[in-house]
Amino acid sequence: MQAIRVQDLLIPDDKSSQDPTAKEQRHARPVSMLPETKYFVIEFIHDTICPFCYIGMKNLFIAIEIYKSKHPDAVFEVTCTPFILAPNAKISSYVKDHYYSTERGLPRSRFEVWNRLGRDVGITFRWKGRTGNSRNSHKLLRFALQKTPTTQKGTELTVYKPLADTPVYPPYSLRAPTLPVPFPQPRGPDLQMRLLDAITTRYHEHDSDLSDPQFLMEITRMVTGFPEDQIRAVLESSEWDRTIDMLSSEVQNRISVRSQLAGPIVAVPTMVLNNKWVYGGFQKADDIVDQFELLRQGINPHREYTTSSLVLEGGVADTIAREATMARGNDNNQNKSTSGHG
Repeated sequence: MQAIRVQDLLIPDDKSSQDPTAKEQRHARPVSMLPETKYFVIEFIHDTICPFCYIGMKNLFIAIEIYKSKHPDAVFEVTCTPFILAPNAKISSYVKDHYYSTERGLPRSRFEVWNRLGRDVGITFRWKGRTGNSRNSHKLLRFALQKTPTTQKGTELTVYKPLADTPVYPPYSLRAPTLPVPFPQPRGPDLQMRLLDAITTRYHEHDSDLSDPQFLMEITRMVTGFPEDQIRAVLESSEWDRTIDMLSSEVQNRISVRSQLAGPIVAVPTMVLNNKWVYGGFQKADDIVDQFELLRQGINPHREYTTSSLVLEGGVADTIAREATMARGNDNNQNKSTSGHG
């Protein structure tokens, strides 16, 4: 079977794709079709255990800051959607570097790529400590967005309503606080992203174990101010387990299924802009800013991003897609021989 590349999946499936004239049209800048956009809803599809997702999150934050410095009236609401790469992994059962190199079967050269790309955005990766199943971290991230578990799409839980007569959206920060908050914070996309920043920073740069319930309880309490008994109840909840698994499965159902509006979800991290435009694979901050500019001008960015640098550093996006496919295959094999989450 011929290999399918990430960028092939994201290019519209028209029969004239081999026609040189059609190719020129695909690369041409599209005509503005939409009114100017000041409100951006972003679905960030990720796994907390994924180093590329952590780099992608930092690039997204940087891109938003760059864009808002040019357009102060822009409003961003970012929600995250779980994509659990290893749903059957056990809790705190792996040494971190051994997990990536042996359990996930990644080459040692991948660590060099992560370290180099991380340094570009101020990340110093550490590969000591333990790791394990990421499900509990996703449960608490969702709890920062809504109090009771549902499979409602995260972007439907945004706070700002641009067409409603509501106060100006408060300028919350997406960055994790440096000190514990003194009282419970309002749920919403910003709180979810602050918690994501805190969990992944402590995991990827300070050797905390993102599968350890005690660590998750402490970091969630520090960022959200939620009572400890509520956090513990979420961690111990089988209903929240099922909710996160369903949300992750919904994303996996989008993999390699072509969308008439955009493209499939083929790798993590992936962003879906304004509930329409899939921006997949690893992207740098300047590239993300370019997509925001297209949307602001009312330009459909679809044909723009399908010709962008989806293959980075010698095929990173392709490699991620292959590894995700292999991981799902391994997990399916494990499901045949074991039961439960492990």
